Amino acid sequence: MVEVNFKKEYLVTADRTAKAMGSGGLDVLATPELVAMVENACYLHLAEHLPKEKTTVGGFISLEHVAPSAVGATITIKANLYERDGNKAVFSFTAYDGDKKVGKGNHERFVVEKDAFLAKLS
Repeated sequence: MVEVNFKKEYLVTADRTAKAMGSGGLDVLATPELVAMVENACYLHLAEHLPKEKTTVGGFISLEHVAPSAVGATITIKANLYERDGNKAVFSFTAYDGDKKVGKGNHERFVVEKDAFLAKLS
């Protein structure tokens, strides 16, 4: 079984707030931005191990956004790649603002051939 732990940090900027994104009315980290942070961390982790003709795409995410974070906060995504099944990679993650847990959930990504995937657009 696969067990790989990693982490990545992100800064909460004014353009990442709920108010700026239109997902809420407060100047706190927007939930869609937290989703993007998780996806980016997992994408970057997998990209290190793929040939240039392949990439990964997100297929599923479940997220509990449990606490607010202010502009200027550093969000740390701590993720665990705990399953690889063919082209599917499954992660669990927890997001922290300092020592405060602000989110948790699961994310699945799929390895694809870039050209074959883009061919589906036409």
